[in-house]
Amino acid sequence: MTQSEHEISCREVLREISNYLDNDVPAELRGLLESHFQQCNHCRAILDGTGNLLRLVGDGQVFELPSGLSQRLRQRITSALKKD
Repeated sequence: MTQSEHEISCREVLREISNYLDNDVPAELRGLLESHFQQCNHCRAILDGTGNLLRLVGDGQVFELPSGLSQRLRQRITSALKKD
């Protein structure tokens, strides 16, 4: 697929997810991101997962993460970035 001026790559989306969730992106970029999330299930899943993680961490409760979660998450993100 050829990227036009109205599209944003998965790599760019992954770089901006934190800013998007913090509502710290310009309106034009927010529109591109939202359009991408509607079309890309993979990035939407990462957005949802990141949002869920922030809500869990933000509620102040302490819980133990499953063994190896950090490594698996890093591998998934690395794999996703290589596909783009």
